[in-house]
Amino acid sequence: MRFEMDRVVPFPRNAVFAWWTDFQEDDHRDPGSPARSTRIILRRSGNEVWLRDRATRPAPVTIDEHVTLDPPSGYTVEARYPGADVRYAYRFDPQERGTRVTLEADVQPRGLGRILVPLTAAWSRRYAARDLDYHLEQMAVDLRT
Repeated sequence: MRFEMDRVVPFPRNAVFAWWTDFQEDDHRDPGSPARSTRIILRRSGNEVWLRDRATRPAPVTIDEHVTLDPPSGYTVEARYPGADVRYAYRFDPQERGTRVTLEADVQPRGLGRILVPLTAAWSRRYAARDLDYHLEQMAVDLRT
């Protein structure tokens, strides 16, 4: 399953990249966040970051993620979810009045995921859109102050 979505924000690309890649342990602890998780930053090396997210919402899972930064253009993430290997990327493209933020995701089901991923595809896309919009709203608050 593949999907892509984008939004345009009124902030310069460098500021968007800096905000989006400032990984914090409380990134998903806000009550308004679609996800509820604790993020552990395992290590950083050059343009790579290894994270572990322990989610309780929307489902209790632990996800190990390998992030490769490509400043200021974006970053990619390779993650192993229960039932699927997921690769997603955020791209930040300058626009005349801000930055286009694009999320591209590629979900490769395995095991039981071969049944569940197609059944939950529409929900997954809606969830990704809610999560993207949530983070964009948080970024707008932070960058306007």
